[in-house]
Amino acid sequence: MTRVDNMNDKAPEARGKGTLLGLIPDEKVGVKEHLRAPNELINRYRKLLPDVTSTVADAVEQLGLRAIVPAHILRPISEGALIGSAVTARYVPTQHSSGFRVAHDEKAPAMGGRDLVTLSERGDVLVINSSAEYSASSFGGLMANSLIEAGMEGIVVDGSIRDIASMRLMGLKAWSRGVTPRTGKHRLELAEFNGLVEVHGVQVNPGDLVLADSDGIVIIPFDYIERVIDLVEVAIDNERKLVNAIKGGSDPSELAKILPPHKW
Repeated sequence: MTRVDNMNDKAPEARGKGTLLGLIPDEKVGVKEHLRAPNELINRYRKLLPDVTSTVADAVEQLGLRAIVPAHILRPISEGALIGSAVTARYVPTQHSSGFRVAHDEKAPAMGGRDLVTLSERGDVLVINSSAEYSASSFGGLMANSLIEAGMEGIVVDGSIRDIASMRLMGLKAWSRGVTPRTGKHRLELAEFNGLVEVHGVQVNPGDLVLADSDGIVIIPFDYIERVIDLVEVAIDNERKLVNAIKGGSDPSELAKILPPHKW
């Protein structure tokens, strides 16, 4: 497993993402060093498509990991699957109501905006927790365009999003708990970027591997990424041998030697 350079070590221009706009105060950036799985490991997971989450689910449970979010909790807005390293954002409600802030002509608190993308890498998955305010959107069409342009893999939101028709048209891969037309501006503010977040009881740290498809979401902690795929590949090989033996007419005792019946 490898670590990429400290996010602050390279100018944003060197990453081809544009200039930071000062939308995230330094004190709200959690992890400066962004962990990422090597491409060769991610490619091993890509071979599990299209049913990546169900294929991996048994392995993470075998390791006792609390890692699975079913699709009826965080729903996919379109078909397809995603695999990528997590970057995270956590939003909290503003201290004053939106009506008060607008009436007093107060500037909307920063939500990170384009800087979230600038501080991410191509292929990353933006994981958002805004569960304290489901009635307001923490992600919409403008940010979706930014993610697509930057080559990010998609989003997972424990909260609400909006502009989903546009997201479907542009091909953004997105999972969310809710959908609302109400803006998060003046209602939500960024509490932390690239810190620990929680998605339906599952911890997500920057650099964890995010897998999502029509069955749901699996979050693999960074330190387990290689171990999980090793287990999965062994299981797939055993299942292939079992299927071939069944088709070849092997008797039950021979089948049990390949894979014990209680594991079918």
